[in-house]
Amino acid sequence: MRSWFGLADGRDADPLSLLLAVDALPPTAFEIGLKGWVPTVELTVHVRARPAPGPLRVSITTRNLAGGFLEEDAEIWDSADRLVAQSRQLARARLS
Repeated sequence: MRSWFGLADGRDADPLSLLLAVDALPPTAFEIGLKGWVPTVELTVHVRARPAPGPLRVSITTRNLAGGFLEEDAEIWDSADRLVAQSRQLARARLS
């Protein structure tokens, strides 16, 4: 899943807003047809740099769905094409 991220009030992103950006998109489970709540069990975020002014590019992937859990890996890139944040989220997925 990919998207652009910006703050509603037009401010440029700062390191704290990167924590929002990694979890701003719908769960990747929706892309494979799962529906309903996908609660976060654990979320780890690595803020790597202060983002340059402008929109952020967000990419979230899931490589593993097993036993009712999935992992989502997010990458946040700034307008200067620098990786400014990464995250891994463990979430619960209802498979029935």
